[in-house]
Amino acid sequence: MRLLYITQIDIANNFGYARKVFNQLRALNNAGIETYLIAFKDGTIVFGSFTIGDGFEEINQVEFRKITNKYIRGINYFRHLFIFCTSIMEKYDFEFIYIRRITPLTPFLLKFIRKFKTHSNIFYEYPTFPWKQEAFKTFSKTSFLLDLIYYKKLVKSVHYIPAIYPGDVKLKPYERTKFIKIGNGIYVDSVKIKKQNEKNYVNLLSIAYVASWHGYDRIIKGLHEYYKNNPEKEIYYHFVGEGPELSNLKKLTKELSLEKYVIFHGTKIGEELDKVVDECDIAFGSLGNHRKGFYADSALKNREYCARGIPFVIASEDQDFPETFPFVYRIPKDDTPVDINQVIKWYESLIKEHPNYSMEMRKYAEQNLSWDAKMKPVIEKIKELARKKERKPTA
Repeated sequence: MRLLYITQIDIANNFGYARKVFNQLRALNNAGIETYLIAFKDGTIVFGSFTIGDGFEEINQVEFRKITNKYIRGINYFRHLFIFCTSIMEKYDFEFIYIRRITPLTPFLLKFIRKFKTHSNIFYEYPTFPWKQEAFKTFSKTSFLLDLIYYKKLVKSVHYIPAIYPGDVKLKPYERTKFIKIGNGIYVDSVKIKKQNEKNYVNLLSIAYVASWHGYDRIIKGLHEYYKNNPEKEIYYHFVGEGPELSNLKKLTKELSLEKYVIFHGTKIGEELDKVVDECDIAFGSLGNHRKGFYADSALKNREYCARGIPFVIASEDQDFPETFPFVYRIPKDDTPVDINQVIKWYESLIKEHPNYSMEMRKYAEQNLSWDAKMKPVIEKIKELARKKERKPTA
């Protein structure tokens, strides 16, 4: 069973998304599927085998195509990608092709799929579904229009569509036979469990390549309301990451005179990130999904918070964390400031009732949130198709 995974993600410069891709590849490898990857890497399209060794993922580069014109943008960018993909498919034999959503949809993608679907089973993943609301608010008009035009053709062209979607989504008749429901997972062993520590102040945490729909302005506004009443307990907010909304968060912090209490760390990974998390007590997932018309969530960061053993706050429903799961605090799905007092009361009650909360959260993550578990429906389908091919009589 040989599988080629294709993504437009730059694995050298988009750490969060690259980690998801690597963890999916790891889950496929664990199931005995030989995996290869085509991705971007610092402006170069690379192809290589995916291996696991000493706890690290590696791409053993076999071929590459340098995009020499740094001003290449838009559709021409994807033309280069699929010319390269075609050249690889003509040299190597893959039974399965797994494409992580390419945006926007283009004729180059459909041409590639139609050319190779006769001898390869093609899976096309939608990491977020339904896709239209998010695309309308985050894509350019041209990209959104292209996706509208080509979506139905795409569904009819591919064999299967793994997708992350809530249980109440109603699929159209032409979608029902194609969709495979998966979830967002993590590679638990790659995430360090946090140290529990006692201190007379509380550190809040968020980690994101931040956009307006993360809603972290709600935390800053909540701190402003909290400090209006001269509280005894000091609360600090640690923001880790970069992103298009970062300048607005810094501006808001200055306007509200909260520079002492809001700390912007920039991007942190590895041991540097572990050190920040160890000093924090409560983490925050996305608080503004309603701004893009979403009221459910399956964010990786929620799962990583759980694996790290840090209680967290969300403002959307997440099917992996039921109401009975005590380590998640839910706030309203609107733009109101976070009620810091209520969050602290919840946290103080939690640590009394669950003194070993980090270990409890870690155990839950190991049992419910691994990529091996989340990719199981796709893996089972791949194995089923492989068995059918083995039984097919030869001429």
